[in-house]
Amino acid sequence: MLPHFIPRFVDPDVAAVRVLHGSFGVLTMITALVQIWPGMRRRFPRLHRWNGRAYVFAGVLPCSVLLVGVLFVIGEPTNTASFFWGMVWLAATAVAWRAARKHQFAKHRQWMSYSIALTLVIPLNAGLVVAAPHLAPLISPVVTFDSLQWLTWVLNLAVAHWYVTSGKDAAPRAARPSPARGALGRPTAT
Repeated sequence: MLPHFIPRFVDPDVAAVRVLHGSFGVLTMITALVQIWPGMRRRFPRLHRWNGRAYVFAGVLPCSVLLVGVLFVIGEPTNTASFFWGMVWLAATAVAWRAARKHQFAKHRQWMSYSIALTLVIPLNAGLVVAAPHLAPLISPVVTFDSLQWLTWVLNLAVAHWYVTSGKDAAPRAARPSPARGALGRPTAT
């Protein structure tokens, strides 16, 4: 039973919260996949912009806010991992959206890579929750479940960072300033 000061619409036992959470999650996944579709940004820039707005304001924003709201109602050890995941997801998406509004498209692509990676935690978590009972005989079930909650989003973020810094979207090595050279590529005085 919830305390009287918490509204009933954030109660995880209420079917409406589950339906909303699932609906926003499906919308987020669909819009994320449309955003990363190869060539879509080049061929259909208007669709890319409108789909991006749907991804941010009808997908990530309600999903992350609803996630954090529900976490304050229920008490489990995984709350910390899910809370940080939701906050990092919201922050990465906000930075990406702000960069797009300022026409800083390289920064926008970088931060959208992080946001999409954090979106893809949803199906990865679902798959690992199914696999977790098979790992439980090897490790404590509580440790397994809590570790999987942290591992999924941190690992996805690390892979996205690797992609951003070493993938085809990364700046060429010659264009990056090195510690021994200044921003213009000239040696610095030591």
